Amino acid sequence: MKRTLALALSCVSLVAVSAGATEIRWVPVPSIGSGPIDVIAEYSRDKGSSIKNVDVTYIQENVAGGNLPVAHQQVYIGPSTSTTYPLLEITPQAPGLIKLEAQDGLSADEVSMEAGGKTGGTGWELPLLTSSTVFGAGKSAYVLNLTKTPNGVSNLSLFNFGTSTATCSVKVLRPKGSVIESRSGISVPAIGATRLDDVLRLVTTNAAGITAVVTCNQPFYSLGAFPNSDRTQVKVFYPVDKLPTAGTSVTMVNQPGTFLNCLPDFSFQRFTLPFEMAPSGHGPGTRYKTVQIDFDVRTGDPEYVVIRNIVGMLRSGGRRFGKTLFFGSFDRPQAGGGPKMLVDLGTPYIETVVKRGADLTGLQSLHFHIELNADQHAMLYQISRTGSGSFLFNVTTGFFNDDLNAVDANQPVLEFGLPGVADNAYFPPYRWKFANLKVVATK
Repeated sequence: MKRTLALALSCVSLVAVSAGATEIRWVPVPSIGSGPIDVIAEYSRDKGSSIKNVDVTYIQENVAGGNLPVAHQQVYIGPSTSTTYPLLEITPQAPGLIKLEAQDGLSADEVSMEAGGKTGGTGWELPLLTSSTVFGAGKSAYVLNLTKTPNGVSNLSLFNFGTSTATCSVKVLRPKGSVIESRSGISVPAIGATRLDDVLRLVTTNAAGITAVVTCNQPFYSLGAFPNSDRTQVKVFYPVDKLPTAGTSVTMVNQPGTFLNCLPDFSFQRFTLPFEMAPSGHGPGTRYKTVQIDFDVRTGDPEYVVIRNIVGMLRSGGRRFGKTLFFGSFDRPQAGGGPKMLVDLGTPYIETVVKRGADLTGLQSLHFHIELNADQHAMLYQISRTGSGSFLFNVTTGFFNDDLNAVDANQPVLEFGLPGVADNAYFPPYRWKFANLKVVATK
């Protein structure tokens, strides 16, 4: 998945490809505060090929990156990957910019930044940039949804892809578009990065939905982040080339009452989501902005279960066993250390999974609320108790496969449970009753 976060805009004066390398990618890394972090890139290569070399340049903030030492690294085979889709560990020592120069025959697919430990983190996709996906000199990048709370404040990183120092300006906008502050004359080193920790210095506490509008006189990019030593609170904020509109609401599924009573002879239910097809019948259809999924569950426990498959959204076609996984979710009632809830973020081979302690055992009445936001590249997944509204699970994390559309004749589907036990480990959620499904999208 080579996701384009910004539209293809004019760009000049990027560093030339070195001899023997046919692909250059740039990975901007925002500052997310102190604590565990892993940055992993996934590559594609021809089946049976043994090529493995990638030259990596780590460019820390406030340093010009034109003549820095190069680290000669090699891709490796991960626990769930293959020789066709190897991985590359590129965790930097500090935020900034990473330059990837791959050997001929290696092509970067995606980059995952995982913040935190096994049960206390989040996962976010980092952009893989080229000369056609950075913002051109004089253009504007709108970094969305910056926040300021009593527990922290968003920062803003500026990345310069020109061969001379960039001069940039930043406007900070309220949710309705009025200007809070304008700043100019911000210098960013050539092929480098700088950060504004005080970008929201004039914003009142408990503010959300703030936008930073960035313009530079060199090719550039920008990211926001919400840094926190509590890795469950970390967020990344992405740029777009114009402010998004509210969009048109479309109800895709409205199914009141019970739609799955999960028993051994009937443990699976699929709903095809009527995303619009491409007018020609080929290629991607209309790209949707958001999808919101709500349903109720009455839980119950079988005698034995390892991993329970609850709900997932996917589309045929892609690198994940021939599919594109938007998300998958499971629980492990008998996990070591106590019951856990897991959300698979859909990375085919990097295995970016968000985990939290969450006890869904016994007889409980629960409400599931899931939001997928393609504009902000984020997912909200909540499980609350019916009546009290208290949360058993409440996670905001990255949304990797954010191409919310139909491709050719393949429309996304929503799947509950499993047709049966898989690999003697993945079980349907037997004795669960699913009810009152509603799926609403905007386009």
